[in-house]
Amino acid sequence: MDSCLTYFCVIYDKNNFNLEDFKKMLGLTDNDFSISLKKQKIEIGRNDYLNIDINIMIRETLKKIFGKENILVELKEKYGLEYYLVRVVYIKSEEGEIHPILSLDNDIIEFIYKTKAKEDLDYYII
Repeated sequence: MDSCLTYFCVIYDKNNFNLEDFKKMLGLTDNDFSISLKKQKIEIGRNDYLNIDINIMIRETLKKIFGKENILVELKEKYGLEYYLVRVVYIKSEEGEIHPILSLDNDIIEFIYKTKAKEDLDYYII
């Protein structure tokens, strides 16, 4: 069976970032994300529940911030943030296996464009 992980990554500068302001503006709770102080990285919507269509996984990842593109852009400019939509996919090379659909639907492409996020796709054939 293949496996996949999706999350929205926020890279911040610890000297120029206010986590409470970030959470408040996006309406996030502590349960909506994980933060790595050492790497200065926030992961929103971490999802490893495999679906053959990666768009379903990504929509689950983005559900708390979808429709808040203007706020994300405002926060990006205010704090000098970097955004990444991360997909890490492991595909078994066995014949006859059904593999995930990795192409993105238009609404997700639009979200990436509007938030000036970078798309980060890592895939591994195992």
